[in-house]
Amino acid sequence: MGLDINILSVPRALTTKPTDAQIGSRYDNNPRWKQVTYERNDWALHERLADLYYRRGGVQDDFNNVTVRLYRRDLRLLDNYLTAPIIEHMKKGRVVYAESSF
Repeated sequence: MGLDINILSVPRALTTKPTDAQIGSRYDNNPRWKQVTYERNDWALHERLADLYYRRGGVQDDFNNVTVRLYRRDLRLLDNYLTAPIIEHMKKGRVVYAESSF
């Protein structure tokens, strides 16, 4: 088992919580929820997302199986190859979350 990072987008009407939206475990069952990208074993990305999670008031001890919302201002913290697909979803008015599990 390793580290899995899913970046997902949902329609704005569904949720706007900054953390703990708990969408990742259910996205396969909802066709309106889209996977933006999937990363495996990128611990540096995990740490950046965990930092965002705690700064936004996340309450879990570990950033594991919880979500953090990504805003445009957060994209500067991500690698360029991740930002393009995220921006495309945001342009459509969707809310983008990252979920990390290990």
